[in-house]
Amino acid sequence: MIQIIASDMDGTLLNDKMVISKRNADAIKEAQKNGVHFIVSSGRGYNEIKPLIEAADFNSPMITLNGAEVLDEN
Repeated sequence: MIQIIASDMDGTLLNDKMVISKRNADAIKEAQKNGVHFIVSSGRGYNEIKPLIEAADFNSPMITLNGAEVLDEN
């Protein structure tokens, strides 16, 4: 059983408009509902990632700045 999913932002989670699509956001929320932990991992900083996650209406721990910072707001 899958217990955790970590995803990069650029070229993976973000679409060509540089937003998290509704389809991806819905899949993340469904996975979380089923007990799968989801983590955003990116070279970007917190201030760049947080608005994208908020716009997609889900919560996620973040690995930012190429792994230099790990944040969990829970």
